[in-house]
Amino acid sequence: MCVLTRTIVVPSIRLSRRKLDVFKELEALYKQILVELVDYALKNKIDSFTRLKKDKYHELRVRYPRLPSHYIHTACQDAATRIKSFLKLKKTGLAETEKPVVKSISIWLDDHLWKRVGYTLILVSTHKGYIPVELQPHKLYWKYINTGWTLRTQPRIKVDYKHRRLLVYFVFEKEVGVNTANAEEVISVDVNENNVTVKASSRVYILETGIKNITIGYARYREALQSIKGNKCISRALHGREWKRKRDIRLKIANIIANTAKNLNAVVVVENLPRKCSDNMIRNVEDPVLRHRIYQAGFRSMVKSIEEKCLEKGILVFKVNPKNTSSTCPLCNSKLMRGSAPRHLKCPNCGFESGRDVVAVLNIEKKYLTLKGPMPLAPMPSEPTLEVAVLPVKEWARRKSLDAMRDHKPIQTSI
Repeated sequence: MCVLTRTIVVPSIRLSRRKLDVFKELEALYKQILVELVDYALKNKIDSFTRLKKDKYHELRVRYPRLPSHYIHTACQDAATRIKSFLKLKKTGLAETEKPVVKSISIWLDDHLWKRVGYTLILVSTHKGYIPVELQPHKLYWKYINTGWTLRTQPRIKVDYKHRRLLVYFVFEKEVGVNTANAEEVISVDVNENNVTVKASSRVYILETGIKNITIGYARYREALQSIKGNKCISRALHGREWKRKRDIRLKIANIIANTAKNLNAVVVVENLPRKCSDNMIRNVEDPVLRHRIYQAGFRSMVKSIEEKCLEKGILVFKVNPKNTSSTCPLCNSKLMRGSAPRHLKCPNCGFESGRDVVAVLNIEKKYLTLKGPMPLAPMPSEPTLEVAVLPVKEWARRKSLDAMRDHKPIQTSI
């Protein structure tokens, strides 16, 4: 069994001035406590919640007598989590500051600090007593409520001053059974800047995403508007639109791959990308436009979306080492050379020729089969039955699975 978690942000209705002032004071108190706990934990090298609570709870309880005591309890949890994350980054050399900086504040609640009244009203315990907060549930919230997901008892809240409301971060969880055996086929996936290549059975689908054009277009749009108006709000709004478009593409592709794997009873194999894979890619890149494109491509986000959607549907996801998947011949393991066209590769040893994306999915599948024992490798490129389809966004965006596409449009054979 595997436990999936999802965080859903549900806004409240517009708060009255009195309620907004209460939550503003509560946030200020919580931030004071959190900053003090983080500084103390860092100075004394404490990353344990129990140790931090033991050292500071009684002192803070005396200094803040009107504040419900469980806010000190949750602030200790929050501080311990931040310290653990910072020390881990510092150990690997990825920390950007000398000490953790408390910027964004979201107040942690436990089961003593809030009560749920139905599904559209919560009561939040504050230094002024319980404050009723009426929610504005959306479609996604009701989806998780009505499809067997369990609501955790420790949400978080954040004050939205611009819209005078409260943002409630609910965490849902669900146990799913993952099919770890009896997989009949393998679906290998390679994530690129402008496409996601998928090999299912004897077909390779190159799903064009248009991420490159989206990134360049929004970057030029922001630059042009800022040169005219110089308004930072415009830049933030455009960043939000760009992020939403890319997220929509990621979720649609993840859903297609998960449905295809479920229909074919297959295991999905992806690359195990490192946390800073974009930094590794731009290490020797000097062109600022290309560096920006690589940073904004979202390789790990795409892989994560595919993994989460597959797990949600009970499909096994396996990760392989991405080393040399796009530069090694899948037939003889020789080093591939550049061919006669961009992203076209050729093997000097066996004469194999194919596109870079096709080579990657073949090698990803081959790595999985090598690790997992005997399973027939779905037709290799030397066989005439392997077909490759290059599908633009309009062709795949409304599809539910890849195996259904063969009935809608002839596959373009490129090998």
